[in-house]
Amino acid sequence: MAETPIAKEVADEIRNKFTALATDTSKYYDADLERIKTDDKLVSRFLAHQRDDKDEAAKMIESVFAWRKENSIRDLDYSKDPDKALTLMYFRGKDIDGTDILWVEPKAFDKNKRREFEKYLMWLVENRPGEAECSQITIVLALSDVGLTEADVDFIKYFINIFMYYTADVMKKMLVHNMHWLLNGVWKLVSVLLSEGAKKRVIFVKNKDINKHIPEANVLACCGGPDPYRFQA
Repeated sequence: MAETPIAKEVADEIRNKFTALATDTSKYYDADLERIKTDDKLVSRFLAHQRDDKDEAAKMIESVFAWRKENSIRDLDYSKDPDKALTLMYFRGKDIDGTDILWVEPKAFDKNKRREFEKYLMWLVENRPGEAECSQITIVLALSDVGLTEADVDFIKYFINIFMYYTADVMKKMLVHNMHWLLNGVWKLVSVLLSEGAKKRVIFVKNKDINKHIPEANVLACCGGPDPYRFQA
């Protein structure tokens, strides 16, 4: 569905509000500051994320840009020989609306490498298909065979926080696939981090109904589909 372009005067008003907040430009990447000057789509994503509140959109731009510099986001590079354990997160295929899918398989996550997983996630989002057009993504959290011992609550919280506070309306929806009932308590801990709007984007699915969101041919074997693809670095 086509999006309504943001009015230039609205985008400029948000930019002016951000500029008033960004008094110390050394806190931000020069490339981020240059992009926000002309990229109306990016401004519109921040505005959408904050439910059309222009003041909050400007505040979010400031906090996200500062966080990006503090965490060296533009300096990350996993394009060559990433740790194979990290490749349990990868882009593959599109959902029924043509949105790119980020698949996440937590079953074999190594908790000792949590910080690397966090950085790799940000690198994936930064280098996602269509990032230049401020595209959204659908996330599939594949939880088959994931129990309490495999669930890394701290990483899941970080994962949620990234899409709640440090990216601009990037997550279109998250499909939580085959979550075991033992993880209900974990979900209650995580869900308190979500706004009501974000909770509506989280959809619990089983093999029988994942096709409502992803064409059958694009469903991976880890979620009961015919696509046997496994990412290999």
